[in-house]
Amino acid sequence: MKVLFVHQNFPGQFAGLVDRLLTENVEVAGIGARDFQHSRIRYHRYGAPMVQQSNDLSIDDASGRLRRASAVAAQARLLQHTGFEPDVMVVHSGWGEALYLRDIFPRARLVCYCEFFYHRAGADIGFDPEFPIESLDILHRLRVRNAFELASVDDAVACISPTLWQRSTYPAELHSKIAVLHEGIDLRGLGADEAAEAQWRQKLGIRRSAPVITYVARYLEPHRGFHTFIRAVPILQSLAPAAHILVVGSEKGGYGATPANGQTWKELLLQQKGWEIDHTRLHFLGNLPFRDYVTVTRMAEVHLYLTYPFVLSWSALEAMAMGHAIVASDTPPVTEFMSDGETARLVNFFDSEALARATVDLLRNRQQREHLGQAAQDLVRQRGLDRAEASQKLSHFIHRL
Repeated sequence: MKVLFVHQNFPGQFAGLVDRLLTENVEVAGIGARDFQHSRIRYHRYGAPMVQQSNDLSIDDASGRLRRASAVAAQARLLQHTGFEPDVMVVHSGWGEALYLRDIFPRARLVCYCEFFYHRAGADIGFDPEFPIESLDILHRLRVRNAFELASVDDAVACISPTLWQRSTYPAELHSKIAVLHEGIDLRGLGADEAAEAQWRQKLGIRRSAPVITYVARYLEPHRGFHTFIRAVPILQSLAPAAHILVVGSEKGGYGATPANGQTWKELLLQQKGWEIDHTRLHFLGNLPFRDYVTVTRMAEVHLYLTYPFVLSWSALEAMAMGHAIVASDTPPVTEFMSDGETARLVNFFDSEALARATVDLLRNRQQREHLGQAAQDLVRQRGLDRAEASQKLSHFIHRL
């Protein structure tokens, strides 16, 4: 069997499945927009498309997706000229990359990875009253994005969403076409390293006896509740004067808009609340290599996770798998995996004081921390979220096609 994977950040979410298929002697090819090398994978890199800005959000978005589709198609034709004809194509449907592939490989079975379908309200936009929709152009752009998504899904023989909630964002008539199969998390990579932890404590000036709270997001932005978190920090520090708070995530970039004044969300929010914060006990660590991220996260007595109704972060599941006591937002992506009082403490996404007080309650109650952490860890295994097990299920899905 020959399988072609297409993902702008190849292998992206397909990493575990790719590794699994290689162990089964499946011939694998990949197309993406980043540098990648593997001795057993035919990989073709396409240039990220340059789009001349027209000042129309919808036109520019559509142009970028069409150019990306064309760039992927050009690399697919090069693969074809080398004799590679896939039996199955697995493609992330979110960026237009799948649009022309069935024209080039009409006999291949297309599988779309369906990550998220945009809504006019109540999801990544229209959820947070602090940041209302500023222009109809934003809604128009979402319609364009969804149009490309639907065109790709229409070409697919089957689709995959990692969670029930993510599948639920798609039109109801498509649900029967979308299997819920999570790609899994690397449980073997989450092991403790006491020497590395000691080095981090020394580097940050945190005594062994001092409690640690962690907050992790790919980007420090409202989509991941960064504004709610920062506003909780002064309350946390007043109630837990010995605690240190470690923040992992990039200050620049994000799923949502940046502040209008050109600042980052960190700069803006610290400008508002920084005078109330003890900065010697709040540590911004930026993006970290995976092993450092694991070490830092494992230091936590309590881990914080907040999100809009949007894609659930791997870091939330990884914190569960590490057996952490978690305080999280009571939002649909979270509640699919966490239950208040059973596997986590859940609070209103917008309530900074509730976030702080629930965190301090857990800091003061070791027995409850251990109960929640163990239950969270057990749930990860019960749901089959170990990447090796999840990849086996995905491989069976691909073979059945």
